[in-house]
Amino acid sequence: NRLLLTYAHVDDDRGPIGDNFPRVQLFDGSAGTINIGSDNSSTINLLTQRNYNLLDIFKFNVGKHSISIGTDDEYNKVYNAFIQNTFGNYQYSTIADFMTNAKPRTYSVGYSLLDNNGDATQSAAAFSVLRLAGFINDEWRPNENLTISMGIRADKTTFITDPATDAFTNDSALAKFSQYYDLHGARSGQKPKIPVSISPRLGFSYKVPGEGVIIRGGIGYFTGRIPLVWPGGIYNSNGKYQGGFTASSAQNTNALNTIRFRPDPNGQWRSSDVGITISKGGLNLISKEFHVPKVFKASLGFDKQLGNGWIATVEGLATKNIVETYYTNINILPPIGVSVGPGSRNVYPAPNTLPITAAGTNPYDNAILLSNAPAPRGFGYDLTLGIQKLFKKGFSFSVNYTAGDAIVLHEPTSSVNLSQWSFVETVNGRNYITRSTSDFSLGSRVFAYASKKFTYANKLLSTTITLVFTGQSGQPFSYTYATGSPVRDLTSSGNDLIYIPTPSELQGQTFLSNTTGSPAVTYTPQQQKDALEAYIQNNSYLSKHRGEFAGRNDSKLPFTSILDLSLKQDVNIGVGKRRYQFQVGYDIFNFTNMINRNWGRTYFASFDDLTPVSFAGYVSATNLTPQYRFTPTFSQPNTDTFISTTSSPSFSARWTSQVTLRFNF
Repeated sequence: NRLLLTYAHVDDDRGPIGDNFPRVQLFDGSAGTINIGSDNSSTINLLTQRNYNLLDIFKFNVGKHSISIGTDDEYNKVYNAFIQNTFGNYQYSTIADFMTNAKPRTYSVGYSLLDNNGDATQSAAAFSVLRLAGFINDEWRPNENLTISMGIRADKTTFITDPATDAFTNDSALAKFSQYYDLHGARSGQKPKIPVSISPRLGFSYKVPGEGVIIRGGIGYFTGRIPLVWPGGIYNSNGKYQGGFTASSAQNTNALNTIRFRPDPNGQWRSSDVGITISKGGLNLISKEFHVPKVFKASLGFDKQLGNGWIATVEGLATKNIVETYYTNINILPPIGVSVGPGSRNVYPAPNTLPITAAGTNPYDNAILLSNAPAPRGFGYDLTLGIQKLFKKGFSFSVNYTAGDAIVLHEPTSSVNLSQWSFVETVNGRNYITRSTSDFSLGSRVFAYASKKFTYANKLLSTTITLVFTGQSGQPFSYTYATGSPVRDLTSSGNDLIYIPTPSELQGQTFLSNTTGSPAVTYTPQQQKDALEAYIQNNSYLSKHRGEFAGRNDSKLPFTSILDLSLKQDVNIGVGKRRYQFQVGYDIFNFTNMINRNWGRTYFASFDDLTPVSFAGYVSATNLTPQYRFTPTFSQPNTDTFISTTSSPSFSARWTSQVTLRFNF
């Protein structure tokens, strides 16, 4: 019997760097974006967790069967204080607008409705979750060449704490939301019912007699987990604990006309200052019955001994999502129609929030529903070819090549439920997403490893030199509009995939005069069209997809080639019958960059997007003909465009190194 008891205590207190100051974003055309002030997600951000886990496995043998029965149980107690934009968040279309104290393009603010205690706020999400799991596995060896593994596991997750109930949400808002959206039984104050998830699996390994071949594989269902912060939104973003609002051209437009910059982080605009009578901030709901994520996996592999220590491997893996998460913003009106001309798409009304009160107002900044995704859901696959060799005298070598892809419907990569919805690149809006290439699509990967250990001085000393090479396809990215949203389902611009016009369509599109740069240069509509035509022709992806919408994650950053070097020096000392080892290690990550500053580069695209074209709005409220701007100096994507600036050893475009000391006994 194996019993393991684990306790984890987490205190993660994230605060802004430097003096407190409002968040300010200044959009400077093709020159980029200037960010000033405190990070808007760090002003109130505290997580404390107490996690208890019990794992017990009882194993026994019956004939040729080795049976394991066990339980895997976890109790989590969570306190999460998180309110964004408490110092205010201002966005300005130009630097001049900020310098002259004009109205911002967008303003957002959040605050507690219960107190003013910062990270100790009573508006935090405080709740407990229990997960119970039981399993049984059977490893059966009918003969010396065949091993069969069979098992089944059951997981049950329960939210113990009841969330607070907001009467206005249940009595007034849900009836309005349900006129346009399936709420899946969601209500304020209701915790989700999570059914038991059953996960069977079957695996095998067979040694072909006399052939030096091993065939192995398996199939099974595997139950996943979700970060507690996702369903935890119902405990703080509940319409009762937190207030706030966004003012933009699409939402609370009258308030935007009043707002001017306030530098005091503790004296920001409140709803009462701008004529908003009820402010409930963002609302999070979850479906009445919610299934945790689950995948089906199938694998098949072959290992062949080729003689003299050589081993060749072929392995394939396929994954199909059975249960996924899905997000819907139920606080917006449905599209009012489609845009005019080539590349027509859904267009939402502006402003696009639902009328909730008798006066036609809406107290919510957004309302995000977490549910399970409809079909068709995502899948992935990869194939690996490898060869390895174990030599005598301390030398080892291996190399493998993997190619694969992953397709998703929805891809949750954030901790904030609103961000889960708003950061998805789409054509027709984030409530109308379709399957696309995953942010984590593998592409091609080459991995090579070589290591040699030199032993000398009568085995008192040894030196190990190791080289590791990783070649990896670049991260997927999308072409989206730089500013503006032709879909208009967001309160600010973002993540709308561009339409790639044909030559004749481009000449028929409407472009507005574009003044940009320093010193300022004005480009006529025809100059912009001519420059954009040249840009498309010289872009390998865009030129192949004219007359289409750019696909989400259809393009990739440049291929990366990284070589790491590791040196280990061992000193072996014998004391009596015992042997001790002192080791000094020196590791150089991205060793090739140490040799040449132009080698070993890694690449990064902000938000996985490249934004060559700006959407400049429609001709009028009744004429949905899109208007655009393009800056002719916008450069083609190249290695210089995406060079990473992170200092993390695993992703850095610059070499880093570390020294390690180890004592083995």
